[in-house]
Formats: sequence, structure tokens, C-alpha cells
Amino acid sequence: MKADVLNSYPEYKENIDEQLNMLIEGDEHVFVVLDDDPTGVQCVHDISVYTDWSYESMKEAFNDKLFFILTNSRALTQSQSRKIHEEITTVISKLSRETGKKYFYISRGDSTLRGHYPMETDILSEGLKKD
Repeated sequence: MKADVLNSYPEYKENIDEQLNMLIEGDEHVFVVLDDDPTGVQCVHDISVYTDWSYESMKEAFNDKLFFILTNSRALTQSQSRKIHEEITTVISKLSRETGKKYFYISRGDSTLRGHYPMETDILSEGLKKD
């Protein structure tokens, strides 16, 4: 069934990983993926995953076009999650100014039952607006 669906879209018959890599490499942004749950990063390969968002770690991460930050905010209170996301946006914004690299956030957060949505994405959005 899955193959039938994919085959109905001829533009996706080729190697999807290769196509995605070309799109990412061709874009000027650094893609910062925030994941609120450790199970999400288990499905990625050949991508750096950071479990801290210190300036030093994020400076290293900014050498890549795409990287994950495991926030594990799903396990935290709303105020703890707020603090983490504000720290991340501050560090990423600072690095963007220092390196001249633009960035884009992708949120894999789905902690709606914990009251983290839309707070987490709102903080990321506000961080982007400041730059």
C-alpha cells in the first residue's frame, strides 16, 4: 500500500534523502530542530543531536546545515520549558549575529497535554522576530 501511494507521485520516486539533502544544502539557513521527546531523535541518522544548548555546543552545531536539540521539555513543567526555549533562542540569535548565518526553527514539540503548546512555538517565533 505504501509503495502504491509513493509511486503515484512520480517526483518522489527517486531517492527522497538525496532530494531533501539537495534542498537543505541549497538553502542559506541553518535548520535548528527542537525535539521535546527523546524518542523523536531515534529516527534520524547522520544528523548531530545536542542535549545541551550552551553557547559552546551551539557554536559547534552552527557548522552544520541541520541539527537537532533534544530539549526533553515534554518531561518538564511549563515554566521550565519556557526557560529552556528562551535560553535557546538567545543563544541561537547571538550565534546568528556573530556568524552572519540565517536560521530557521523546526519544532517537533507536541506536548499539548502538558500546556507547552503553543507556548514553545510562540517563544521560537518571538526569537525570530527579534532578529
